[in-house]
Amino acid sequence: MIIPHSEKAEHIIWELKYEMNNPRTDGYTGSSMKKRLWSIKMAVDKALVDAPEYVGDPDYQAEWLVERLKGNV
Repeated sequence: MIIPHSEKAEHIIWELKYEMNNPRTDGYTGSSMKKRLWSIKMAVDKALVDAPEYVGDPDYQAEWLVERLKGNV
């Protein structure tokens, strides 16, 4: 089994975020980048719906909620 590297996906997300917030990016292009980020988020959320729990897994939802309450996500 080959485990894909997530660094490429993270870099694409970073690029979309950077260019979407770039003041030189027009609204049409920025809106398209935002739509692509939402598509990625939905795909990740759908992939995690039936994700099994493994021994030693941290409580990812609790960690996300703490970051959300802090205003980081």
